[in-house]
Amino acid sequence: MVARVAKNWTYNPKYDVEEFDIKTLNVQNLINQLLVIKQSDINYEFIMEVFGSFNGKSLCHHYDTFTVPVGKFRFVDESKPDHPVMENVTPINTTLGLWIFNVFFLRDFNFSWVIGGYMNENVTTDVYNDINQELVYALLENKIDSVRYKKFLDYCGFMMPFEAILSPNHSEKILGCTKEINKMKAKLIKEYKEELDNGNAVVAEMIEKKLLDFALEYLKDDPALDPLLSGAGGDLKNNFKNLYIMKGAVRDPDPNAKHEFSIATSSFLDGISADEYSLLANSLTGGPYSRAKKTELGGYWEKLLDSALNSVMLDEPGSDCGSKGYITIDLTKKNVSMFMYSYMIKSDGSLEELTTENKDKYIGKRVKFRFSAFCKSKKGLCNKCGGNFFYRRGSKAIGLACAQVPSSIKLRSMKSFHDSTVKTVELNPAAIFVKNHTR
Repeated sequence: MVARVAKNWTYNPKYDVEEFDIKTLNVQNLINQLLVIKQSDINYEFIMEVFGSFNGKSLCHHYDTFTVPVGKFRFVDESKPDHPVMENVTPINTTLGLWIFNVFFLRDFNFSWVIGGYMNENVTTDVYNDINQELVYALLENKIDSVRYKKFLDYCGFMMPFEAILSPNHSEKILGCTKEINKMKAKLIKEYKEELDNGNAVVAEMIEKKLLDFALEYLKDDPALDPLLSGAGGDLKNNFKNLYIMKGAVRDPDPNAKHEFSIATSSFLDGISADEYSLLANSLTGGPYSRAKKTELGGYWEKLLDSALNSVMLDEPGSDCGSKGYITIDLTKKNVSMFMYSYMIKSDGSLEELTTENKDKYIGKRVKFRFSAFCKSKKGLCNKCGGNFFYRRGSKAIGLACAQVPSSIKLRSMKSFHDSTVKTVELNPAAIFVKNHTR
């Protein structure tokens, strides 16, 4: 696989077509054909013919660029009463992959209006999650139907096998990158030998970061990095680091050990050295222990809360216990999903539900929310304190949702089964313990 070199394709007026026909697809009419492509045209044959590599050659790449002419991207805007057909009024500079993504996942499901038109940014894990979040909001607010959303999820699964074609995760350069990484690693190991011999996990992590930065710069435009950079195919600081750089700090399970950690400098691709084999064996104990033992705490409290609170119900829609209690939240793009469909207390004392219609207006502001812990209802939880999320889901039984915190603890422990990487965090006491009092 060669390094990424994007080609810019252009629309050719001489080859105008009305319907996509894979049998007549060629380099002269590629853009003309893609501009009329429909969701039903995108299948295994299409992916292989357009993006598949044979003897090192392919018709085009998903990262190749082109310009969508004015009026060629059209979608129905269901947010408006008359459902007008919208179209791009300016040219769109994009990639072939993003065009296919928009057609297959958004335009032909008629979801483009939900995310504001043409989605023109790299589809990383975060972007994909944001798209799903907006679709879930639209579903809860009865703006889209569940049949379309379920089909969207099915189509996401349908596309997964094509990852090996669209974004292969191995190349000659990435498989041979340890030759260059090891030169720098040897210098750093020699420089920090004493700290590594003493099991200094902070220094080990610092070395890992330097080597990771070097590796990313060295690989740069290699397409095999795409799955890692997007978050769709492993984690840079776990999978890539262990495979190509070094295992790093390993906790010693012996409570009487001289050092809490030992540092393994071998990488999985080069193989584990004989003197570090026992360290890797020790690292295998952390995952099963977390899954078998550490889940005990979260799992126990999860079952306890489920048993104690499963009968808690919401009061009738519109109910208000009249509580004056509230919590104050600095709303951000990151935390806004936690408070959607809760009631905000406005400056005049009236209440307003947080929805997709007004959330952008409140992000970046300090907001007062009615909160379930302050509810005074004698029967269960009133509508104004509990918000509308469960009503929108069609259920008033909220007790089983109360185990969110212990459930998160349990799942985090289970996830550590797949990631035994030792991570350090530097705390700044001055920033944490801010003096905020007068004498």
